[in-house]
Amino acid sequence: MYRIEVREWDEEGVLVELRGEFDLHNLEELRETMSNTVALRRPTMIDLSGVTFIDVEATRELTIRSRLYAHHLTLCNPSWQVEASVAACGLGEWFAFRSEMDGPSRRWGFPDRIPFWAIGGRPVF
Repeated sequence: MYRIEVREWDEEGVLVELRGEFDLHNLEELRETMSNTVALRRPTMIDLSGVTFIDVEATRELTIRSRLYAHHLTLCNPSWQVEASVAACGLGEWFAFRSEMDGPSRRWGFPDRIPFWAIGGRPVF
């Protein structure tokens, strides 16, 4: 079982909450949700605290999206299952999880935020 919930967050952002198990069976829905959300070009926080299982393909998808859209997409509150999958896939260096969910106005403090590619691939928040 799984649930993907998308809603307004703060005054200018979008919150995507992932709950349950993510694998090949719901990968296309995860991709579609992420594509539709990033197309809004609004600050987006993906809350991973409710993920109870995530396979290699879903972990890979989060990795790709977090790198491609790092300027307005943030992964936060990873469950231990997410952290374990990221570590097992050897992708720990590619992720910069946030532990709290500040409002977008504080989180994306333009122009102070430096793009991750400007500093050797490590996000600065």
